[in-house]
Amino acid sequence: MAENRERAQPLLFPQSFPFQLWDAEIGREAVLSCPNISEVPLLVIWKRNCTSCLSYRRDLNKTSSLNCSERITWKYSPGRDPALRIYPVDLEDEGIYTCDFVSAEGNFQLLSSLIVIVPPTVTLTHDKSRVAVCQASAGKPAADISWIPASNHSSEEEFHHPNGTVTRVSYFGWANSSFPSVTCLVTHLQRSKASSDFRCLNWIVCGLSVLFSEKLALFIFIYFAADTNFQNLFFKRQY
Repeated sequence: MAENRERAQPLLFPQSFPFQLWDAEIGREAVLSCPNISEVPLLVIWKRNCTSCLSYRRDLNKTSSLNCSERITWKYSPGRDPALRIYPVDLEDEGIYTCDFVSAEGNFQLLSSLIVIVPPTVTLTHDKSRVAVCQASAGKPAADISWIPASNHSSEEEFHHPNGTVTRVSYFGWANSSFPSVTCLVTHLQRSKASSDFRCLNWIVCGLSVLFSEKLALFIFIYFAADTNFQNLFFKRQY
């Protein structure tokens, strides 16, 4: 996950209590910032869901960790930049993180809400009755599924898992259709990092096609995009 040091705008909080929204993909790195104060910190306390986690005292040149996962550490030297690092990010890391920052200028606080993103696993199968099944498994947030060409003969199911992920399954039947192929399009949207709105900057698009002929062939196209970096994978299976 690319680091973003931009300070978010407050969301319905007093000016002394700015609030940031962050997202991080599971398995990657999350970096949360403290208030943007020019003075060196005298005391820094990081809390997770109101429970102390990391602390730093300049007068003692001492850091301590309490009630923290070993995956939660300082990103840099806390006397220089007391940013919090989580790596690798897990679903259990979601929550509200608070940086209490004391300097010669006074006491400051910054709240950050961390949302963990889970890309779905996408599969496309079919049966002898010419029903295509497109499944986006265990995504967070839930993925959206559509078909090309669009049809009124599709249906969808949704399954919510205890860990907060969602599986969506879409069925497309075209036994009486003249189309030789159908494509399942799966989109998975994410919020921008350190943002107070819901712009879509990171996204995943998967297009999967099934073609029917005397000899059935299954073509799968998977496109992944994060910011402006594109990768594509191509798979072909013959039946």
